[in-house]
Amino acid sequence: MKILVTGGGGYLGSVLIPKLLVRGHQVRMLDIGYFGLGHLQALRPSIEIIREDIRTVNSRPEYCNELLDGCDCVIHLAAISNDPSAELEPELTQEVNYLATVAIAEAAKARRVKFLFSSSCSVYGEAQGLLDETGPKNPLTVYAVSKVQSEEALEQLADENWRPVILRNGTLFGYSTRMRFDLVINIFSLYAVLYNEIKIFGEGLQWRPFLHVSDCARAFIFFAEKERSKYLHYNVSHCNYRVVDVARVFEELKPGLKANYIPAANADNRDYSVSTARLAEEGFHTIAEIGPGAQEIMDAIVNGTIRDPESVFYRNAKWLKELTHLGTADHRQVISLMEQLNSLRRFANA
Repeated sequence: MKILVTGGGGYLGSVLIPKLLVRGHQVRMLDIGYFGLGHLQALRPSIEIIREDIRTVNSRPEYCNELLDGCDCVIHLAAISNDPSAELEPELTQEVNYLATVAIAEAAKARRVKFLFSSSCSVYGEAQGLLDETGPKNPLTVYAVSKVQSEEALEQLADENWRPVILRNGTLFGYSTRMRFDLVINIFSLYAVLYNEIKIFGEGLQWRPFLHVSDCARAFIFFAEKERSKYLHYNVSHCNYRVVDVARVFEELKPGLKANYIPAANADNRDYSVSTARLAEEGFHTIAEIGPGAQEIMDAIVNGTIRDPESVFYRNAKWLKELTHLGTADHRQVISLMEQLNSLRRFANA
């Protein structure tokens, strides 16, 4: 298949695209490149990279047809990701996360192109018990609201001839060539290595569904290759853990680690666990555990695979804030310079 991956240069997309290539798919990728695209340049076979703002589909509807030309499937990952990033500019979040999703989905439906949407278990917000996909949605953040709005629009578009697939991903973790250190397990990995300490804000009793980024990528490929799915929505998670339980995993990985509990001024009310029975019914099973996933990150920090891990570049909200100060005209120049420096480093270490 020829697959359009929006947001393919991000944390998840950078893991997904190599897997698509290994399975013999052709890839066209759309990404503005806020976090650089140099890490994808060496992929073999090569991919078609379109460096463009996804909001172009809102202002130029005909651009959707250009993007979808020759494509059999869309894997729509592009978004202002995570709660702090979405809160920075709610209007931007609405344009990227919701309006662009609807525009591309409508064009995909018109062409009968398969459409997979990257949603989030954060749509559940705060709820008791094990939630299946019919459970009540209770979005507590701008990011979660944008995902609920997009889901509802896709539900309205669905019919017997065109059925999108909505994957509600758990909290991701694990190594990616476009690394993030604003996800709980990844943050714990960073601070466990550098400071032999992890910080837990509050009592850490809130539940979260966790999912290795590689398993998430595998799930998208599974549904892209599946002729027809039974449902529109799927929770995608490997395990439900309380944050305090995650801390215990790290205490086992790193003897002597200090877990520092810090009173939280602003309580995080997100608290939910999810069922993945639908996913199992379709025949897909996750495989990656938290411990080995955390270990691979810590190894990458220690051996220098992840350079300067405390840089704001690895934290979406902080990096986007820096780019906002630079202005739209200049941020690409900064990222281009970073990519050139990274290329020189790779050459020097070859």
